Amino acid sequence: MAETETTGRLYGKKDWDEVRLGMTPTMSEVQLKALAEESGLPAWPIRGKGEIPAKYIDYTWEELNELLGLAEYPDRIDLLINILKETIAFEDPFGDMVATVDAAAEREDTLGKAFRKLQIDPDFPLRLSGLSLETIAFCKAEDIETLQQFAEFSQSMAQNVVVGGDFKGLLNALTNLDEKNISRYLPFRPGAKGFHLPESIGMVLNQLADNEKFTLLKRYGAKLGPSEAALANLTKEQAVQLENVLMQKVSEQCEYFSTQLPSLEEKLRSGGTLERIFMVLDDPARETIAARAMSQYLKMRQGGATADEPVKKKGLFGRLFGR
Repeated sequence: MAETETTGRLYGKKDWDEVRLGMTPTMSEVQLKALAEESGLPAWPIRGKGEIPAKYIDYTWEELNELLGLAEYPDRIDLLINILKETIAFEDPFGDMVATVDAAAEREDTLGKAFRKLQIDPDFPLRLSGLSLETIAFCKAEDIETLQQFAEFSQSMAQNVVVGGDFKGLLNALTNLDEKNISRYLPFRPGAKGFHLPESIGMVLNQLADNEKFTLLKRYGAKLGPSEAALANLTKEQAVQLENVLMQKVSEQCEYFSTQLPSLEEKLRSGGTLERIFMVLDDPARETIAARAMSQYLKMRQGGATADEPVKKKGLFGRLFGR
C-alpha cells in the first residue's frame, strides 16, 4: 500500500496526482457509483448525477481535503482514489501497472475474454465495421484486417505509441465491455450476444451523407420537410450510382451474415415485415432505407430484380457514400 504523509490514510498526495493524470475524458464522465460497482469496491456514498470523477480531478490534494463531504470523511478520499486506480487499471491494461510476465499474459487475453463473453467473432473483417475511413486506412496499412488482428496489434504495440479516434474508441469499448460504445463500431446489439445483420446494415447507412440520405428517402416516396427536401439534391444519375454502391455494401454484409438470412426470410414468410425487423436501428430514416435495400437484395437473391450495372467511381461519385 502506498505510503502517505497523512497518518491513518491509505493514500496520499502522490496517489492523487497519479490518478488525476491517469483518468481519460470518457471515464471522467462516468458515475462514481457505477465505477465502484464495476471494480467490486464499496458503494460511493455521495448521491447525485454530478458524482463523477470530473467533479473532483481538477482539485489539488490540498483542495480535495477541504471539500465539503470529504474533509470530514477522509475515508471517502481513500475510496475515491481506490475507485480511480481500479478504473485506470481496467481501462488501460497496457500501462505501467503491467510489470510482470504473468500480468502481461493476462493483458494479452483482455480482448479475447471480451470476444468470448460477448460471443464476438474475432475473424470479423474490419472493412465491414463502422470504423471511420481514416481508421480503416490505418489498419490496412498495418495489415490489420480482422478483429483478432486488431487485438494482437493493440496488445503488442509499444507503450509509447499513441492511438486516438475510432481505434482508441473501439479498444476502450472492448476492454471495458462497454456494449453501447461497442455498437458504435461493430454490428453488436447491447443486451444481446454476437453480431446481427440488421445492425450491420445500419452501420452501412451511417456512412451516408445528409444529401445522400434524403435523396434516397425522396426516391423511396418518404415525406420530407422543406429543409430535408432541399438537401435531396443529387441528380437522378447520381442517385442510381449511389444505390449501386449501397447494394454492393449491403450484399457484402449479407454475404458475411448469410447464416442469418434464412431466419430473416422465415420471419417474412410468417407475416413479419422488414420495417419491423429494422426497428432495432431506432432511426426512422435508416429503417426506411434499410428495409428498401434489404427488399431489393432479397429479390436479387431469389433471382428476381437485379441492381443496375455498377459504374466506376469518379468525380462527385467518388466522394459519395464516404468511399
